[in-house]
Amino acid sequence: MVLETERLILRKWQESDWEPFFRMNSDPRVMEFFPSILSKEESDRLIERIQIHFDQNGYGRWVLESKESADFVGFTGFMNVGFASHFTPAVEIGWRIPFSFWGQGYATEAASACLQYGFSTLKFPEVVSFTSILNLRSESVMKRIGFKEAGFFAHPSLPVDHILSDHVLYKISNLEWNTPILKS
Repeated sequence: MVLETERLILRKWQESDWEPFFRMNSDPRVMEFFPSILSKEESDRLIERIQIHFDQNGYGRWVLESKESADFVGFTGFMNVGFASHFTPAVEIGWRIPFSFWGQGYATEAASACLQYGFSTLKFPEVVSFTSILNLRSESVMKRIGFKEAGFFAHPSLPVDHILSDHVLYKISNLEWNTPILKS
């Protein structure tokens, strides 16, 4: 399955994506609100987990490719939340964009396309998104694509006293979604 927006192709992973994905994951600016940057091995394992998720569920995190330059512009898409919390089970949308592409609207454009696909084709009743309460950039994307704040929680994968433990939760339902962006 390939999705398209005005500027992006959202597609499954290819071998040529692994190196730019690692470069993105090893950039401290991109990984500021994650516990650490990723090693090459950790980055590769994440791609493998994304591919397995696609195979098992029919959806996952797509690579973002620039239509104009064919550059790797990050990823966005859906994953089943992999931990127990008051809002799980749930499908989460997430994104990660290389620093050189920040501030150009790619996360918003790609996430909007994914939501349209998730609600119209995959028939998700609801999608969640969450981030550290310190990550105002991602929270801003959540608001731009129509999500509403739904509370706070301590991320169970982090110690309670970790600076990134406190997370904000956002949700959007199929009935609230009304911003189609996919090219026809």
